[in-house]
Amino acid sequence: MLQERESLEFDILFIGAGPANLASAIHLQHMVKRHNSLSKNPLDPAIAVIDKGRYAGAHLLSGALLDPKTFDEFFPDYRIQGCPVDTAVSNESIWYLTKKRKFLFPYVPELFSNKGKLLVSLSRLGAWMADEAQKDGIQLLDNTSASLPYIENGRLAGIVTDDKGLDKNGHKKANYEPGILLKTKAAVIGEGSDGSFFRKVCEHFPISTETIPQRFECGVKETWRIPPGRLVAGEIHQMFGYPLSSDVYGGGWLYALSSTLISIGFVTSLEPALPFCDPHLNLQHFKEHPLLAKILEGGSMIESGARTITSGGADAMPPLYGPGFLVVGETAGMVNMQRHKGLHLSMKSGILAAETLFESLLHNDFSTSQLETYSDRFKSSWAYDELYAARNYRGAFDHGLYSGLLHAGLQLKFPGLSITESFGKQPLDKKNALQQKKSSLITGKDTLTPDGKITFSKTESLYRSGTKHEENQPCHLLIKPDDIEEICLKKCMIEFDNPCRHFCPAQVYEIILNPHPTLKLNPSNCLHCKTCETVDPYGIITWTPPEGGGGPGYKLS
Repeated sequence: MLQERESLEFDILFIGAGPANLASAIHLQHMVKRHNSLSKNPLDPAIAVIDKGRYAGAHLLSGALLDPKTFDEFFPDYRIQGCPVDTAVSNESIWYLTKKRKFLFPYVPELFSNKGKLLVSLSRLGAWMADEAQKDGIQLLDNTSASLPYIENGRLAGIVTDDKGLDKNGHKKANYEPGILLKTKAAVIGEGSDGSFFRKVCEHFPISTETIPQRFECGVKETWRIPPGRLVAGEIHQMFGYPLSSDVYGGGWLYALSSTLISIGFVTSLEPALPFCDPHLNLQHFKEHPLLAKILEGGSMIESGARTITSGGADAMPPLYGPGFLVVGETAGMVNMQRHKGLHLSMKSGILAAETLFESLLHNDFSTSQLETYSDRFKSSWAYDELYAARNYRGAFDHGLYSGLLHAGLQLKFPGLSITESFGKQPLDKKNALQQKKSSLITGKDTLTPDGKITFSKTESLYRSGTKHEENQPCHLLIKPDDIEEICLKKCMIEFDNPCRHFCPAQVYEIILNPHPTLKLNPSNCLHCKTCETVDPYGIITWTPPEGGGGPGYKLS
């Protein structure tokens, strides 16, 4: 019961320690300090950031190419202050791959160009930003999951953190600690893709039906150390084609953070209607291409991870505010799939949220009408203009690779162009499409034998992610017993042959056939990528945060 819990009170509470919320907290504190240096009525807000990772940056993973535009606006001396920028883009290329061959695009269109952009490790960037926030007097509560929203007087008035020390059956262990009630005047929700806490908030404050459903991709990434002399620091390559068929959206990258440290990864579309996919497998086959295998040969994979990517664009964004809360970053859909970038947009949303909250503190006004000004600020910003212009890019590839490329080319001349729905699209025979994707997946698995040198099993990749969980705790992947019995072990087995066995990058889901069909869950494997929840064809999997501190331990991703 809430009345039995310890409680703490804050003026502003940030849920999630990603780049959006950290930028927001830092900028807000800077504005407060500037105000106090000039005003006879100083502000002294209590500001805190909570995060479920066991340390700052532990759950942050991205490519990552950073457009420094937002940093230049709110933290112009970030490099002088020690921001861990690896290098700037030195040269770039786009390749189309077949199984054995490569075709270089003659030039990189300006809209896709990364000239002047920075190569960073997002986990290292997040750790640095968290340190800067703490230097500014902001409290960071790591190892802390937002478990439940606390609603009071028709508004979000706080959160309940996770209970610690429960066993698999929900019984209290000797080290049991009940979650704490954190009260706040305003919460900023920035959990990344497919936010679990935001979903619970939306149960109390439903999203308008005018918003189209969000969509997702899965990115699987590895960080490698390679022998010198093969790449130049700042060299980046974007690739599409192999190993995907022309009807599947996705592609890969290779970024040289230095001459010997590289980021390599692959993005796979997640389609609940056609759930036969294996993002981890796609990355392994991608690395087998001669262009990449030659670069990786003799190197060592030192870190691996996965996460979902929000890709619905401007039209799928949820409302950015509600009673007592603001929504920022990728939870709000701040990703430009045309540029394959979101960090600068996420941080910009955080900056605009900070400016809104500063006005709230200044006038002691946290009403919904005041918080709504954040949405107005966003719609008047360059971030909105960028997202709006790219709003139809991802959807064009629903018609296949070639019509998508044509559409993308036309959008270079006519931003935001949307070709008629039927253009380039063949009538969908779902039964045949399912069979084709299933056959393709089986063929892909049958033709890969991980060698432990360039290609790896899911077990080995999981080990390189640093993932740890308390084993004896309630399962955080919620599936109703009736759904397991009637859908997982009957309907899904017949219709889709249980694709959860394939699409999860961490082998969380297993089907045991003997002595009778059983779904076995391995929740301690979970990478917190949320692929399962977003591509589940029946929508019966609910991902909830496990005990705070669990999950991956990224340091270079």
